[in-house]
Amino acid sequence: MVDVTGMRLVQHPCRNLPISSGECVVPAELERIDRRTAQAWAKDLSVAEYLRRERVLKTRPFSRGLTVYALLGDDDTILASCESYRVPVAVPGRSDRGFGYGIASVFVDEAQRGHGYAAELLRRLHRQFFDEGAALVYLMSEIGPTLYAKLGYVTRPLQVRRYLAQPMPHRAQLIHASDMAQTIANLPPQQHSPLHIPPTEEQLDWHISRGRFYAQQLGRSYPDVVGARSGNAVILWQLDLPQDANRLRVLLLSSPEPGQDVTEVIAAAQSVAHQHGLPTVELWESGAQSTLLPGGQRSPADDVPMILPLASDVNLADHSDIQRHHWL
Repeated sequence: MVDVTGMRLVQHPCRNLPISSGECVVPAELERIDRRTAQAWAKDLSVAEYLRRERVLKTRPFSRGLTVYALLGDDDTILASCESYRVPVAVPGRSDRGFGYGIASVFVDEAQRGHGYAAELLRRLHRQFFDEGAALVYLMSEIGPTLYAKLGYVTRPLQVRRYLAQPMPHRAQLIHASDMAQTIANLPPQQHSPLHIPPTEEQLDWHISRGRFYAQQLGRSYPDVVGARSGNAVILWQLDLPQDANRLRVLLLSSPEPGQDVTEVIAAAQSVAHQHGLPTVELWESGAQSTLLPGGQRSPADDVPMILPLASDVNLADHSDIQRHHWL
């Protein structure tokens, strides 16, 4: 059992951070947290590049809903940290749209692991979010479900479907970045679960901005084309250029039914991936997408989607829609 005596939770909202030269100016405490998490999340970036990526992404509109948290010991040692992003949630039976939180970057220094600090941090956040009236909390676990299942999170099924990049002929209309707001505002009725986290321009922009950052780091151009549309089928994507990724990731696939229009927009993604030297198109397949998708190869997903209901009217049996734009 964790001795919580002397521990305190601090939070750093990012909605009003000043911006200079395309980057947020972050306070020292926030940089201290980001510098720690670079141990786990920098991957092929240097620490300096990772800190710059975080400052750039904090300028995006989606990051106005970002708060960074740290659980501190009585000597101000950071015991655990994480981030939350506020997102809309559609709950069946409600006349007004609710809200929830996506949790990201849960981190504990290796030397401090095994003491329950991450669990204590999350329990405190769950109580806070419940008091605010949040419908649910969700996250994508890269370490498996064990830790989060003990806190009440429920795993949602997810697979990955991949398509080879090739110069596919298609009749889809390409969507440019300047068209994204209108595209999201006018999405046709689609197959999704009654309980779902709707796509927003801000969250999709955050993903695409992340792709642009990596392109700049690698000295590569980033295309203005971010998706395609055919009839009532819409696809939106992000080019994932780091060496450990190197693929076109589908952020959103929306269609009211399977058919030729879905085939056309996937073909457009395959063609754009080939044009930019990416070997594959990768699409997350949850229950709401499985009946839409033609062909491709299926494999288990590395990320495990997990949801914690907070409101009494949230029933996870109503939820089957998880797409890459939900990832944080």
